[in-house]
Amino acid sequence: MGARLFGERPSYMKTQTGFPRIALWLFVLSAGILTGGSIFEGMVLTPLWSHSLPESVRQWPHGTIQSKFFAFATPLYALATLLILLAARWMPPQQRRWSLIAGLCGLVVVIATFTFFFPILQKTEGAQGAGLTDDEIRVMVQQFKTWHWGRWALLLGGWISGLRAFSCQVRQS
Repeated sequence: MGARLFGERPSYMKTQTGFPRIALWLFVLSAGILTGGSIFEGMVLTPLWSHSLPESVRQWPHGTIQSKFFAFATPLYALATLLILLAARWMPPQQRRWSLIAGLCGLVVVIATFTFFFPILQKTEGAQGAGLTDDEIRVMVQQFKTWHWGRWALLLGGWISGLRAFSCQVRQS
């Protein structure tokens, strides 16, 4: 019994466990949450404050109402992205490939979110366009809405790649 506790793991436990599995789970869960929140933002919230530019931005009284959700979901997703990129090192080759694709999609999403999407939201929705001309508001909001489609594609691509990595694990166990 003691040798079994400290010796080689039984064959049913030789499938992937520990850090890579936890990282993959965390990534898939956080990607699903962030994807759902992002779609809700784009389909419900964004039309509310951007329907009649620039007046709708200047009269929007709620600030960045989605920031409470994204202030939690985005850092969690960023952490999960870093973890899956690190954990891929210990994954079987086929699973590693899909995990790296998921992680790279996540990395691009996180970088774009902090450098492009958040600043636009702060200047338009958050500050009601203070200090911006009407044309600047129109351009910024249009950029946000246009590039949001790419963000969704990367979020979905990363999430599906993470799910695909799970399917590789099941087949290899």
